Amino acid sequence: MKNIDKLTWLVLCTMLILISYAIYTLPSPAKESKYFILEATGYYPGFECTYPFDDGFTAIGDVAGRGSIAIDDENGPLRLGQRVWVEDYGPGKCNDRGLAIKGWKIDLCFETYKEAIEWGRRLVKVYVIEGEEVKTDE
Repeated sequence: MKNIDKLTWLVLCTMLILISYAIYTLPSPAKESKYFILEATGYYPGFECTYPFDDGFTAIGDVAGRGSIAIDDENGPLRLGQRVWVEDYGPGKCNDRGLAIKGWKIDLCFETYKEAIEWGRRLVKVYVIEGEEVKTDE
């Protein structure tokens, strides 16, 4: 009977050591990306959506096109120059301002007027891509 108790004790100690080692060496959970839930609308850089500012350039001088995002950089959570990933849209750069874009709203640039209208208005997750902030001369 003593041999069984010693064997049981040895097995339990070995299991405890192995479990402790497994827990200790597990990778830490990945840091969840920072995101905001914002109301997103679509715009086209032509006169249909941007008159009288329909020169084809954004507020910071980039060529307007897919990936350009208009924000409220004073009252919203995003800043000019930030790179983001927008749910159902893809990558973009906060490089424009819109007269009707106030607070927690964004305006996503599309290549055609039809695409912008089809996007409509919806709530989306906007992920901030860390370490990609671009300095602007403002």
